Amino acid sequence: MSQQNAEALTKAFAAADQGDPVPLVELYDDGMTWAGFTLDGTQRLYSKAEFLEALGVLAKLDESRNEVLSCDVIGDELVTANVRAYRRLGDQELDITMVMTHRFVDGKVTRGTDIVPSSFERFWSDAGISL
Repeated sequence: MSQQNAEALTKAFAAADQGDPVPLVELYDDGMTWAGFTLDGTQRLYSKAEFLEALGVLAKLDESRNEVLSCDVIGDELVTANVRAYRRLGDQELDITMVMTHRFVDGKVTRGTDIVPSSFERFWSDAGISL
């Protein structure tokens, strides 16, 4: 089952990068919680709605892409993904690999986390964007 989940995750990210966020949004369970980063580099827990709202900041950029480079499946429910995240605003660029973990239940992500290198918060600070 986890291999199917990894494939669904990879396809959903690819669709979002092509302008169709629906598969990615639908992959996340409505009751999902996500332990992720704020633009200043602190961590917090997000609900699905808060997580999707925070992703809205990407619309402020000149360019933004996310590409699943690889996935590892662990047991029947866990998928880790190495995701290349590219962001650009003017001359400011961020090109990193972040690690995302996903717990799938019945084909939906119910819990997740991400970890990013310290260049993440430097980019947002230098770009002058906050939520």
